[in-house]
Amino acid sequence: MDKLEFNLGNTQEEAPKRILEKPKKKRSLLFALLAAVVLIGVLIAVLWDANSFDGLRRQIIYARAQKDENGCAMLYDYSSDRTSRFAALEGGLLIASPNQLRLIGEDGAVRFEENIRFQSCAIARCGNLAVVYDIGGTELYVMDSHGLVRHMTNGSEIVSATLNEKGYLAVTSNASGYKAAVDVYDAEGEPAFTFNSADRFVMTAAVSRDSRYLMAVTMGESEGVFSSRLVTYRLTSTESEAAYDVTVGAVYDVGTVGNGFCAVAEDALYFLSSDGNHRATYSFEGDSLRRCDLGGDGYATLLLGHYKSGSQCRLVTVNDDGVEIAALEVNSDVLDLSVRGRYVAALYSDHMTIYDKNLTECATLHDVSAVREVMMRPDGSAVLAGVSAARLYLP
Repeated sequence: MDKLEFNLGNTQEEAPKRILEKPKKKRSLLFALLAAVVLIGVLIAVLWDANSFDGLRRQIIYARAQKDENGCAMLYDYSSDRTSRFAALEGGLLIASPNQLRLIGEDGAVRFEENIRFQSCAIARCGNLAVVYDIGGTELYVMDSHGLVRHMTNGSEIVSATLNEKGYLAVTSNASGYKAAVDVYDAEGEPAFTFNSADRFVMTAAVSRDSRYLMAVTMGESEGVFSSRLVTYRLTSTESEAAYDVTVGAVYDVGTVGNGFCAVAEDALYFLSSDGNHRATYSFEGDSLRRCDLGGDGYATLLLGHYKSGSQCRLVTVNDDGVEIAALEVNSDVLDLSVRGRYVAALYSDHMTIYDKNLTECATLHDVSAVREVMMRPDGSAVLAGVSAARLYLP
């Protein structure tokens, strides 16, 4: 057998040293065990109770925020009117009016400010980016939470503008010599694609999440009847990839849900793959569309009225397969609806409630008398905008 030798050292001289090393090893082992327990606890919180984990994260991040008895911190002061538009970016509030564009940080400092002259101001947000544009004008401002990303001028009157999470911008406009046109710009602001429509009007358009496809909502007339068509283009080709006709009801909007597109029509949601193939339809079953938000992680949120007027509605979440996740009967007027990540915020006349995507109540705020608009954030907090100030609600 091979001889194995162990160096035991000098037992007379090194005895005290060897006795002291044992507690150090025990402490290191104990520390490692405690770290493992904490890590397991965090993983359990993330996997089994994400809402609680978000609450813990908010407590850590906003530990120094001065909150009132309702859990609201006053972060943003400004002056606005009914024409102002808002967007909550990560760590900042974007405020756009026909005369001024301003970005305010959570420390109250103005990060960007510029005087503008817009006739009809609009904002489209995606992720931590937003585009401010003038409907009927030619100017666009792409913003993030730090300030201005780029200022652009379009060659024709703008009808609509949308962004994807990678910063690709789709601008629909009234192009000379055509019914409409869509120009796509990449994340650096460089032209990436142009689609000119000679025979049908284009209402809006969106770029897919992977930035490879464009879907445009077109409208035309056939035998005296107007109908919507969803036309998909690969950004590397001027030939259409696919077309899907919506024969009943007009399509109001298009965006991304999951890895595909979702078209919002007056009677249904239409889910299509990124290359334009129809996958599923979620029918409103005769209810009237009041509000819709596509900002959830893999789901759309709808407010559907049982009648054309009145407060009897149902709040619905639908996944990207067109399957209803949850539905909640609502008997109060919903003044605003905002969805980000796992959370749905509904502003009622006398309170604001935050739900998860299963429409389970997470938190409720009753002091909303001065609130005009709610903007949900992916960490479970919500920005409540009023005429002269905005509060951050930290449930």
